[in-house]
Amino acid sequence: MTANGTSPTLTWDVASAAETESAYECLDCGTRVTGTSHPGSCPNCDASFRNCATSIE
Repeated sequence: MTANGTSPTLTWDVASAAETESAYECLDCGTRVTGTSHPGSCPNCDASFRNCATSIE
């Protein structure tokens, strides 16, 4: 809240997640694809993809 009791208006000057492409890698065979949404399963082996921006621990 601001001093006069109103909420500030925020403006973000960045692309939304829907507009940003991410790289995805198959957990089994290593096939890589890019897209604006999760690609589902791998077309080569039917395994799951992971977002490469997510760390593996």
